[in-house]
Amino acid sequence: MLKYLNKKQVDFLNVSVIVVAAGSGRRFGYERNKLFYPLCGKPVLEHTLSRVFAARKVNEVILVISERDRREAEQLVFSLHPAVPVKFALGGAERGESVYNGLIETAGDCDVVMVHDGSRPWAGPEWYDNAAAVMEKAVAAIYAVPVKDTVKLCGTEEHYGPEQLKTLERSRLIAVQTPQIFRRKTLLAAYKYAKDNGIEATDDAALVEALGEDIVVLKGDERNRKVTTPDDIPVLEFYLNGPTKYCVGSGYDVHRLKEGRRLVLGGVAIPFEKGLDGHSDADVLTHAVMDALLGAAGLKDIGTYFPDTDKAFKGISSLHLLRKVKQLLVENGCRIINVDATLLAQRPKIRPYVPEMIQNIASVLEIGTADVSVKATTSEDLGFVGREEGMAAQAAAMILKYNAL
Repeated sequence: MLKYLNKKQVDFLNVSVIVVAAGSGRRFGYERNKLFYPLCGKPVLEHTLSRVFAARKVNEVILVISERDRREAEQLVFSLHPAVPVKFALGGAERGESVYNGLIETAGDCDVVMVHDGSRPWAGPEWYDNAAAVMEKAVAAIYAVPVKDTVKLCGTEEHYGPEQLKTLERSRLIAVQTPQIFRRKTLLAAYKYAKDNGIEATDDAALVEALGEDIVVLKGDERNRKVTTPDDIPVLEFYLNGPTKYCVGSGYDVHRLKEGRRLVLGGVAIPFEKGLDGHSDADVLTHAVMDALLGAAGLKDIGTYFPDTDKAFKGISSLHLLRKVKQLLVENGCRIINVDATLLAQRPKIRPYVPEMIQNIASVLEIGTADVSVKATTSEDLGFVGREEGMAAQAAAMILKYNAL
């Protein structure tokens, strides 16, 4: 049964928030956990956690994360300097298992448990404070918004093709959001009941429904959108930070060829009788990409950040420097859209190595390989390139730049 309740301020309840962040990037099309995908220049999870940490009525946070992502998650939490204790729980094969693993980590004196999707970064601290306020008399509460579209029930899981459809009464339908809020003992009882009776559900409120408990419905917001596909990112970026702008930058670099040096292009070591001379590995292609990105972001050139007088950069991989450039862009509220680079070299032929170069650059920049182009051309035996005295590279990059956060 769903029951509406007015908000009321209370202060004595101990509140634990479980943030479920143990998913992957498979549906999102990202090789990493989608919660580390940049949103307004910061990982999705950083937005989510910073809002939880800002809530006044939250006493502890349990972050459910996969073992693969734990170290990075710990570093992220540390950087946010939370004022409340943060525990870590291991994610399970299914969402319910992940939530339960977080639930058993909550403090013994915890009164109220809130379960929130790490992929919902918009919900502000008031969502937790207001929800805590209704739990003086309630055993469970959910945020929800009315369904605007007509919803039909399909007879098969395929959904497309000839169907016997049933139209549901839209005025009675709501779309549920998180956080979902429960008395701790109620949620524990719901999970035990579900296990004993073989019940599976896509959210925790459904398990409490199975107990026959009343659930308070709180007014949600359309902006509390879940990151499910890449299409959700620009919408959330607008909700979180208002208008953005696209910026384009260009980069150019040149290095002399020298015997006794290793030839590295796009992070790939290429067999050749000469290599490019420079303070780092002299990866001229990657250097051009770096300058294009810095230019698009309105930052200074690579020589400013990585001077050839600094011994720390002696012989360093340019991919490592590219990773530092990526971080500079994140810190300045930028998201990389695409990169297009061209190498000018008479020899050797680099076509066999291009896929690996693209993979290297895309991996470091955390964008898709389809968003990176690497090409090569000769200079028809003209100039220093034609005389094989050196190589040059030029690049263009597009970024999305946000207002100051």
